Amino acid sequence: MDLTRLAEQEPGTEAVWAVRGTDLRRAFGGGDADALAARGALGTALKNLQASGALELVTGFRVAKVATANGRMVLESSDGQRIEGVDEIVAATGLRPDLTPLRELRLKLDPWLECTEALGPLIDPNLHSCGTVRPHGVRELSHPEPGFYVVGMKSYGRAPTFLMATGYEQVRSIAAFLAGDVEAAHDVQLDLPETGVCSTDLGAAPSKEAAGGCCGGPAPVEVDACCVTDAQVKATGGLACGCGSAPTTVVEKPAVAGCCGPREA
Repeated sequence: MDLTRLAEQEPGTEAVWAVRGTDLRRAFGGGDADALAARGALGTALKNLQASGALELVTGFRVAKVATANGRMVLESSDGQRIEGVDEIVAATGLRPDLTPLRELRLKLDPWLECTEALGPLIDPNLHSCGTVRPHGVRELSHPEPGFYVVGMKSYGRAPTFLMATGYEQVRSIAAFLAGDVEAAHDVQLDLPETGVCSTDLGAAPSKEAAGGCCGGPAPVEVDACCVTDAQVKATGGLACGCGSAPTTVVEKPAVAGCCGPREA
């Protein structure tokens, strides 16, 4: 958006937004109906910029090559699309934690997301948006290293689905545990947004796979699970996928801590 404002001040400047995906409804959010008003306003502004022509949108663009021609860059995608005459590239391709300061600590990490092993299946962005991540606290954020926790956005490792409200509940749970109130620490609760990118209904007819919810449709009737993915996770020994057909208030019941969780009196 700042680049489009620059283009207004500097004639000849063009802003091009190239993305790998082909459907930007998640980026545009829920508009006026978004439970997070600032996010909805941001998405609406982006959509208006695209519609007005101030922002050129290129979808399905996976960069395969960057070359130079006449003093400027040329980007070429894996399927042959080209963006020419580029002066500056602003890359927003994700993030990963720097674990170097923690090398001497006893950590147990998810091999892909680089968060705690217990948290990984609950926040997997291939299965969840921010509104389908169930509330979690000290149990899911514990490492074999006693008394060591990572909270907030950094606790999600590479996953981009973090919400501030989730982080507040993480901190409350850990603070309660450190204060000796184990029951309060395990009684995690959270009200999640029901619209925008946290919704399973993005305004269009769902695909066959998603017709029964966010995680692959309804589970077989003989299985105690909320959806197909939940059934698959439980079949491999997991607790649950953490999703639901409607991301509303969720309350997690206390469970017995595992062998690598915090010690209880």
